Amino acid sequence: MWPRGLVAAVAVATVASWSPAAASDSADRLTGEDPAHAAAQAGDTSASAIVPLPDLGIAHRLPSGGMNLWRIPLSELETGYGRPQLVKTLNFGGFSYDRSVTLAGDFGDITPSDDGTTDFVVWHAQPNGGVLLWAVGGGSDTTPRLLMDLRTGGWSWADSRPMVGDVNGDGWDDLVVRHRYGTTHSNVWVIHSDGSTFGPPELWYRELLTHGFDGTRHLMADIGMSPLGTSWSISADGWADWWAIRPYPDGIMVDGMRSGAHGWFGISNPTAEGRTTASEAQLRSATGDGWSYTASRQLVGDVTGDGLNDLVSVHRQGNGGLLLWVHLGETSASPWQDLRTGGWSYAGSRQHLADTNGDGMADLISVHSQTGNPGMLIWRSLGSATGFEAPEVIADLKTGGWSYSASRESVADLYGEM
Repeated sequence: MWPRGLVAAVAVATVASWSPAAASDSADRLTGEDPAHAAAQAGDTSASAIVPLPDLGIAHRLPSGGMNLWRIPLSELETGYGRPQLVKTLNFGGFSYDRSVTLAGDFGDITPSDDGTTDFVVWHAQPNGGVLLWAVGGGSDTTPRLLMDLRTGGWSWADSRPMVGDVNGDGWDDLVVRHRYGTTHSNVWVIHSDGSTFGPPELWYRELLTHGFDGTRHLMADIGMSPLGTSWSISADGWADWWAIRPYPDGIMVDGMRSGAHGWFGISNPTAEGRTTASEAQLRSATGDGWSYTASRQLVGDVTGDGLNDLVSVHRQGNGGLLLWVHLGETSASPWQDLRTGGWSYAGSRQHLADTNGDGMADLISVHSQTGNPGMLIWRSLGSATGFEAPEVIADLKTGGWSYSASRESVADLYGEM
């Protein structure tokens, strides 16, 4: 079993006129490797008391050009639910909000004081165009640790796009990096975490750029579905797989490749000649009826509660609002939430999925800008087997210096024990 770690006391930023919802029960955070994968092992019942305790990890730009790193507990089972908690101020040593990408996750015991809360990795540009990889661990010791020096070897911050996912099922988040390779391809590198350190970059895929380097979107999540027009299924195994969302005539096409113990995505070694998107399986498509790649963005999570991840599309509407769809069929989508009215804006919002009440279904988290105010509101729409329920505010960040346009966020999948 995994060691228990109580939630550490950290600085809390309270917001005027707002108070968090009271949790009816509480859970203790777990340190060590991600226990959720135990549930995927046949005959293993040790995960029955394991509950998700996700965090929203936020990087917020400072006037000096540096950044504050914050975490907001997203689970109502945890003390501090909905309260922004300052993790680290990075206003020294050349740290720059604009010249970095910050990603939240569970990357390991970055320090001995790791308490199971959000770890941040910072993919930071360097004066020569290369990259330094830093980490700020959860817990009392938040001193930035330099994990990797990628200022040489052809690495380019401008030509790289890092993502997070546990690609080998060992319970620790890994870093997955798309890197431009010439004019027609990108290399996909995996930087493994073993819970204490990151290993050297490993080439896992060579992608054919059918729509340019930034002409497609990519997600890391476990696939558990049958490809289009096939009778076989990519079975869910708890390992983060590769999803690619591509423009398609009158809509979108979503491709996927599973990760594996062989050490690459798909069906063949990435160093082999001719390794291209032919290795990807077509998972879902949506065409006609107003579907648009440029007017949509995609999320992956289990919104139906069947234990398998679903594909969710957030789609802009003619009035500027949004509709959410779940792609339950191979070529069909079901409406899941209508946010075309009430001041909702596709362009002025960002969406994420996280299980916030431990019921096994992903809920919708929306970070929304405010008219005439630089701040933001964070909303939760609880999930059900047939749609998202009405949104409710879980954090009011309209004051206190918060800025929607000067912040970015991602969800860290973390766990606790009842």
